[in-house]
Amino acid sequence: MQSPNPTLVTPSLLTALEVCSDESVYAPGYIQPHGMLLMLQEPHLTILQISENLEQFFGISAEALLGQPLQRLFSEAQVQRLIGYLAQDNLETCNPFKLKTRRKVAQTDWRWKNETFTGVMYRMVDGLILEVEPQQSIKSAYSIEFYHSLQGAIANLSNATNLTSLAQTLAREVKTMTGFDRVMIYRFEADDSGVVIAEEKQRHLESYLGLHYLAIDIPAPARQLFYRNRIRVIPDVNYTPVSLIPTNHPLTDAPLDLSNSLLRGVSAYHIEYLQNMGVAGSMTISLLNDKRLWGLIACHHYSPKLVDYETRKACEFLAQFASIELVHQQEREFHIYRTQVKTIQNELQHTLLQDANLIEQVLSRHTPQLLDLVHAQGAAILLDGHLTLVGQTPSATQVQELVKWLVQHKGEQVFATDSLSRLYPEAEAFKDQASGILAISILFNHVKKTSYHIIWFRPEQIQSVNWAGNPQDAVKINEIGEMKLCPRKSFQLWKETMQETSLPWEAAELEAATEMRNTLMLVVLEFSQTALEEAAEQAAIANRAKSQFLAKMSHELRTPLNAILGFTQLMNRSEAIPSEFQEHLGIISRSGEHLLTLINDVLEMSKIEAGKLELTENSFDLHQLIHSITDMLALKALEKGIDLITQQDKSVPRYVYGDESKLRQILLNLLSNAIKFTTTGSVTLRLEAFVNSVDSIQRSSSDSSDSKPIITLHLEVQDTGCGIAQFDMETVFEAFIQTERGRHAQGTGLGLSISRQFARLMGGDITVQSTLNQESTFTCEVLLSLVNSVDIIASETTRTVIGLEARQPTYRILVVEDFRENRQLLVTLLESVGFEVCAVQNGYEAIALWEKWQPHLILMDIQMPGIDGYETTRQIRDREVGKDVVIIALTAYAFEEDYANSIQAGCNDHITKPFLQTFLLDKIAHYLGVRYRYREDALPRLDQQTLVQKSLTAKDFQVMSSEWIMQVHEAALNLNDAKLYNLIAQIPNQEGVLANALKYLVDNFQLEAIAKRCCEAQSQL
Repeated sequence: MQSPNPTLVTPSLLTALEVCSDESVYAPGYIQPHGMLLMLQEPHLTILQISENLEQFFGISAEALLGQPLQRLFSEAQVQRLIGYLAQDNLETCNPFKLKTRRKVAQTDWRWKNETFTGVMYRMVDGLILEVEPQQSIKSAYSIEFYHSLQGAIANLSNATNLTSLAQTLAREVKTMTGFDRVMIYRFEADDSGVVIAEEKQRHLESYLGLHYLAIDIPAPARQLFYRNRIRVIPDVNYTPVSLIPTNHPLTDAPLDLSNSLLRGVSAYHIEYLQNMGVAGSMTISLLNDKRLWGLIACHHYSPKLVDYETRKACEFLAQFASIELVHQQEREFHIYRTQVKTIQNELQHTLLQDANLIEQVLSRHTPQLLDLVHAQGAAILLDGHLTLVGQTPSATQVQELVKWLVQHKGEQVFATDSLSRLYPEAEAFKDQASGILAISILFNHVKKTSYHIIWFRPEQIQSVNWAGNPQDAVKINEIGEMKLCPRKSFQLWKETMQETSLPWEAAELEAATEMRNTLMLVVLEFSQTALEEAAEQAAIANRAKSQFLAKMSHELRTPLNAILGFTQLMNRSEAIPSEFQEHLGIISRSGEHLLTLINDVLEMSKIEAGKLELTENSFDLHQLIHSITDMLALKALEKGIDLITQQDKSVPRYVYGDESKLRQILLNLLSNAIKFTTTGSVTLRLEAFVNSVDSIQRSSSDSSDSKPIITLHLEVQDTGCGIAQFDMETVFEAFIQTERGRHAQGTGLGLSISRQFARLMGGDITVQSTLNQESTFTCEVLLSLVNSVDIIASETTRTVIGLEARQPTYRILVVEDFRENRQLLVTLLESVGFEVCAVQNGYEAIALWEKWQPHLILMDIQMPGIDGYETTRQIRDREVGKDVVIIALTAYAFEEDYANSIQAGCNDHITKPFLQTFLLDKIAHYLGVRYRYREDALPRLDQQTLVQKSLTAKDFQVMSSEWIMQVHEAALNLNDAKLYNLIAQIPNQEGVLANALKYLVDNFQLEAIAKRCCEAQSQL
């Protein structure tokens, strides 16, 4: 018969009801009556708990034995033998054992009866359990006849040729050994339901072979016990339970755990289930496979039947042997399939690894092999978003949606189901192509979400399942409307038609899919590695090209800039220069220095991107550094009419060790930016320091082994400027990216990016908080080491060199420089000091003149026609007389590797163009020991009064027309300095203050100050 509504009782419903069941399986509180149970306390084996049927066997009431030693029941010798067993690590090796006793036949009878019991002992958490059963027969488990019987059964099992034959042989041998009316081999399915795969029975009995049983027929707790204990006997289903005295454990007052008991009572649910089947006695033996419960040997008898202990142990041993054979048989049955799969896998793997970048094409060309791999009718190959369909499949759109569901809801490396629509209802639309799927997935999430999938499809396979009774009968509705489990009363064949289900995926097919995933993973990794190597090679080529380009551009820009700044410095040394020309020279110098700053920014960024940025640390005066920076920027702040405030906490130390140059650049950049974008109010620099533990800080410093205390220098630069929009908060730190307001100001957009990289290199970082149109606060932290004042080398006040002191040798200096203007600059500078100078334009001339003239020092350019400066230096050093001459590389190449290359070629030092003349002269003095004469008067320093005089107000502009003011405002916003100079020329001679002040601001790139004053003047007109 067929159910009118086969979906009413679902596996999930039955599982939920099973969980809610109140039946106790582990501690029922009673035992079966075919034996006795005693709970003993070691070491004296005192009886703490006992089954009440003891009086039936020993004639002594159970209550009278509580608290008594075991000697009340068995002789002293037997008890001592048991105590000896307890010294063993594993009590199982001592079980079973014989115990004998002697009692009167009746109280009024003088005759005595000798009885033999079979006993077993096992420990539990709170005591020792002794179980005894009366011996049922006198035959020995070790008799020749019994041994031959067991040996024959094992031989028959070994000769089985397949799984079906093995199961049938096992059922037959167990029936022969035990005499049960029916013996079945019961296999658990993946959903914990079961199916009878072999049966031996009396001829008149109805066959159960091929019938399926619900998972709830053997509930989860029972399955767990079957896994722990291999055998379970119920001699009489209609037995009267024997209570334990006392009911609970006397020491813990908890029900006694009978998980390991051979006599454990049976739940009422299972008793009723067996009674409904007509079974009067049963025995169940577990079959284990790879540490899981594979199945059961279920023995049924239709009258009470007690099998003796020896026979039960023999059947248990036979089941253990059969479990091993079951594994072997399954392996043998899978062997042919695995061989076929391996051939297909090897072919696919070999081809895929040869064409790792053509995965899709290879799989498409080998469609038959791909489908045969797991016996599928169709497949979908989805590689990084590109889909290919082969065989019978759903549509491309349906497959794409299915993959999304798999990734979102499953995310498993290997996923299989034979009823997709139960999990994914949308699959009902394509059940004819894909009622079952087997999918392998590879997901990469580290850089971008990349995924690779192969999904095999099986169509709907309408099939019938023979159930032992209607599954609907396992549930009943009680008087209050609740669903309850109940043992089925009918086990008549009941057929269920399974729809929207494919043939199930076998374990070997899942294994083949897993292997295919491993192969695909290898190919993907090989492909990814090849792609990464190609990308890395291209990136390296591009990086080298960029570095070469930057080095070339740096050299080409620095070389003429060296001449510009050098001659400017040289002219400034002359006292004969008219005062009006001094101002012009200042403009040239500041313009050149501004250009040099831009070049240096680009070079620093290239070092950062190439990962070549390093710390150059030294001891320095931190207070002096802060003072010099704020002093330098004071003029700029006053010209804009804003306050520059420094708030330095007393915790800030004076002498520190770190990268002074990088810290200077960070401070200059943060303060300059704050002043640039602030039109009214103030810019405030706050500094404080915190001492850190040396052990807790990891620094990439050459001084890392030093034990100097480490501090965190915390500085904030707060302004009352235009602020930063929320969406620009992080982009301000990106290279070449400026905010909307920043695009109207001068600069490369590199300053903040470089400064943050410097701060991170120094163990800290830079962050920002800002409110648009109100204020911004940049916070910087760097790590520095504390030093003593004696570590600081005091720098002399910069003075102008005017010549050499008397009574010194005549020092010969050779200038090697291919750029004529730079040669002329060096010759003029050095001769003006008093050195004897010769100059050449290439390496060949340098070697020839050096041999003839023997100079004390050579200033060596690097890039020259013919042989470069490196080779020229090497050739000089290779000669014996060339080892003592001082060679200083003087070059426009400014990278760290250029310095290293110079030293490696044999140079004593390296100076980068453009250079300060004082720096060059100091280097010469360092290597030759030269002593200079200096100009007595120091250069005048601008005081606060001078700075104030150079600031403009809106009132100063009102002497000009409103249209002129508007044109100046527009030119300042557009950074058009040429137009500004033309407009300044229109100012009447009597307004020289205005003209000179504007000219000064244009010369010093303070166009925002001009725009601000114009705006204020226009508002007051």
